[in-house]
Amino acid sequence: MPVELASRTLITGTEQFLAERAVAAIRTQLAALGEYDLVTLEVSDELRPGDIFAATSATLLGGNRLVVIVGSELLDEAAAAELLEVVAINDSELLLIVRHRHGNKNKKLLAALKEVCEVVEAKDISGARDMKAFVTAEAVRFKRKISPDAVDALRTSLGDDIRLLAGAIDQITAATTGNITAEMVNQYFDGIAEIRGYHVSDRLWSGDLAQALEKFRWMVLNDGAGANVQVIAAIATDLRSMVRIMGAPAGQSDEEIARSIGWSESMAWKVRALRQVARGWKPAALAYFANRLAEIDAQLKGGADGIGMDETARTAVVEKFLVDIARK
Repeated sequence: MPVELASRTLITGTEQFLAERAVAAIRTQLAALGEYDLVTLEVSDELRPGDIFAATSATLLGGNRLVVIVGSELLDEAAAAELLEVVAINDSELLLIVRHRHGNKNKKLLAALKEVCEVVEAKDISGARDMKAFVTAEAVRFKRKISPDAVDALRTSLGDDIRLLAGAIDQITAATTGNITAEMVNQYFDGIAEIRGYHVSDRLWSGDLAQALEKFRWMVLNDGAGANVQVIAAIATDLRSMVRIMGAPAGQSDEEIARSIGWSESMAWKVRALRQVARGWKPAALAYFANRLAEIDAQLKGGADGIGMDETARTAVVEKFLVDIARK
């Protein structure tokens, strides 16, 4: 059966998740037309003349076939010419997907492919603006809207792994209705103990003790002993980040600070948030609470000071620590 899809597709860019999703979408459409053969050819130093022709040639029994060629930017001049010959073949049963990951390599081939292929961009997503646009676009894919604070809440919970963010939007839209709000995101991801710990830490450092205590007590009810460790770990992580941010040279941008402490530039929003919190703290006070955190962590994990303490006592220690930080 002749295929009814774009017979030649070029996927450009380095973002693996977006490229994989584009290929998966084509495979889904092709599968709806019936059975097909799939061949994937990874370009490497072992590629020989004629390999591209062989990979794309028809089988004895005929039928639809999908050939995915990955790494066209690595092709030498002869292999690039071979690929362009294959692209020009009039074969209604051949679907060809070419992945060209780096636009600054093999530019002549890339330009030629763009003229004859349907182009799908899988550009690297980095920077706060790109990340917010990506999450917003993911919601639109499901005909939903997501508020800016919900985008921030999602990134706070999951970081900037677009595979995780896309999966989260998929899950939230399947489980909820209406516009996606920050409250909806927080409620949905309260099912993950580590993330709940960061929610407590966020509320604590922002000065909202009541919310921090409420979320912590809810964690204790649902996670038991795990709540104490998760909350202390989250608070310690944020405290260490603040110390490093406070020590950054004057005049550095949020993006530069993010890079200097080992984060991606897309985490500049987190730097800004912690910078604002850090303005209300003196280094000596942070050092004091850092020492307290180390002591409490040892208690929770069975150190000498924690011997004989039951979980109720450990929870009381953590709760008192939250109050002490808020009232410092």
